[in-house]
Amino acid sequence: MKDILYKDYKKDANFYDIFNKDRPYNLEAKFLLDTLQTRKRVLDVGCGTGTHFDILENLGYIVEGIDINRKMIDVAKTKVKGNIYESDLLTFKTDERYDAIISMKDVFNHLKSYEEFEKGLVNLLNHLVSKGMIIIDLDNKRQTGKIEDKVDGIRRIIECSYNKETEIQTRKITYYIGTKKFQTMHEYLIYNPKKLKQILDKLNIKYVMLTNYCKQEFNIKQKRMQLIIKKN
Repeated sequence: MKDILYKDYKKDANFYDIFNKDRPYNLEAKFLLDTLQTRKRVLDVGCGTGTHFDILENLGYIVEGIDINRKMIDVAKTKVKGNIYESDLLTFKTDERYDAIISMKDVFNHLKSYEEFEKGLVNLLNHLVSKGMIIIDLDNKRQTGKIEDKVDGIRRIIECSYNKETEIQTRKITYYIGTKKFQTMHEYLIYNPKKLKQILDKLNIKYVMLTNYCKQEFNIKQKRMQLIIKKN
């Protein structure tokens, strides 16, 4: 059996929706609606295959998206009507200004440093109207181990290794489809909340750190963080 290794999400695009179909999108959608309130013009950063994009469009929001993965964009375009730009959050530029920007499911975890986090955040703030909002959904799992599951006949193994010094979690994902084997490798920066607060305080913006897609205050033991930022 020949291994095929991919170092990005090009191959994952074929499997993403399959392995996320049981994800609590209803809970995430309710959280977005409760948080966005009357902010109707939305940019979805790292829109992936377009599920959140699609949900918001169907609820009357005017949505555009960006993603760096052409294959993910191709899948998303089968679901949504709004524009999708092939770009990354560090260099994305448009004359449009949005009421809100969302970035769900670990997009910011793929940045390489706190410096990139700050650069990306400042770039997105510049694309907001006054009093606009940014919602950033972050992975906070500091763990090493292996997870295995199987959906629609496709077997997946996720092997995680977390380095406390670098705060990087490396994830090797292996897919088995019949006699074929595909592997992808990803690195996640798992942010220290104190370091994030230093950046946010320096930028002099209002923010809260929540978890579990509700108004529950985040603590370091939680698996996810939802960072809500309001522009002055």
